[in-house]
Order: sequence, then structure tokens, then C-alpha cells
Amino acid sequence: MRDDSKQPADRGGESDLPHPAQLAVGVVGAGRAGTAMAVALARAGHRVVAASAVSETSLSRIARSLPQARVARPEEVVAAADLVLLTVPDDVLPGLVRGLAETGVPMAARTPAAGMAWLSSIPVSARERCRSPCTP
Repeated sequence: MRDDSKQPADRGGESDLPHPAQLAVGVVGAGRAGTAMAVALARAGHRVVAASAVSETSLSRIARSLPQARVARPEEVVAAADLVLLTVPDDVLPGLVRGLAETGVPMAARTPAAGMAWLSSIPVSARERCRSPCTP
């Protein structure tokens, strides 16, 4: 005979508890691609906690599509999130990563949403500041 007292209660597919793998997500460069990825992650149950953008269009996009996210400087986004989407143009990425490393903000491995050619342009001293390897 089955012991139903040890079975989880049927909640109609809804749970009051957060998913055990829920991440705090940040997006640096909330353009079309970064915002779309952040929205998809939010729909999958993750929390988008912070976003940064430069243009008025991107700032409006954050307000419209990611209202739960606070607008913050890139180093604040990195500090607030478990997963950071670096969704900036490829030519901006090396300077962004160098700048983040110079702020001293703890950085785990961050993989950009674009190509990896930028990695060789990051000084070894900046890569050594990462908590885990900054390589794919």
C-alpha cells in the first residue's frame, strides 16, 4: 500500500517555494538581444535583478520589459547577480571587461553572448582577478 503522507501536495502545478536553481540575473547592455535573453530567463523562473544601458531607447526597454530590474552601473549589475549577460557589441566587450576588473568587483567566469575573440585582449592581471577561470 502506498503511503500518501509522504507525497507532495498537489498545487495545480504552482509552488510557493522558489525553484532550487533560480538565479539572480543581471544584464549589461540591455539592447534588443540582452533584453530578450533576460525576459526569456525571467519566464523560465529566474529573477532579473539589475540591468544597465546607455541609450534612452535601451533605458525605456528596461522599464517596459524588465520592470522588476533596477537600472544600475555595470559593476553594480555584476555584484548583484549570479548570472550576468554581457550583451554589448563585440568591439566594446574588451574595454567593458577590463573596466569591470579594474573596479575590483568579484567576477566569476563570464561568457559573452557573442564570439570569444575578445578574450586574448584582456590582460592576464584582469583574468587572474576572476574567482574561476575566464575561459570557455
